[in-house]
Amino acid sequence: MRSTAGSGRTTVQRALLSAVIASAVAVLATGCGSGTVQRVAPGTAQSTTSTSADGTDWSTRARNVDLSIKDALVELGPAGTARLYFTVDNQGPVTEHLAVVSVPGLGQATLQGSAGPVNALSTAGIMIDSGSSATFGAGAPSVVLPSAKGLRAGGSTPVLLEFGIAGLVHLTVPVKAA
Repeated sequence: MRSTAGSGRTTVQRALLSAVIASAVAVLATGCGSGTVQRVAPGTAQSTTSTSADGTDWSTRARNVDLSIKDALVELGPAGTARLYFTVDNQGPVTEHLAVVSVPGLGQATLQGSAGPVNALSTAGIMIDSGSSATFGAGAPSVVLPSAKGLRAGGSTPVLLEFGIAGLVHLTVPVKAA
């Protein structure tokens, strides 16, 4: 035989749990439908890539991401050094971070952020604020490859860029002499 006091407590607990779940669902439904964070419906990502002798361009637009990379290329420097040159344009609704850059066969590149708060290096990578751009080159921010071994002017090389929101981006970029 069950106690009515225990049964009443279980009914109250279930009612409270149902109220909490209903509130959470309402908050999530309101946030997802607001349109301020999500620009493109999930599952409708749109990406494009084009490569020329002047560099590789790539763009994607998906949920919380509106990112483009322009004029990506590797420039060979003196004494076996190499840098990756490109511009990242973040028109997405959230701050993006370039966390890791690597070249298969060469390893992970060194990221260098700017001295100021714009495009600074944090533990998450180089920050690229919503509505802004970052131009990577000889100054800061920059991406220095671990070596130029096996790279030759006039050729191309695969490059992997890992972003905090956009995820992993695979590019094949031209290699130029300095």
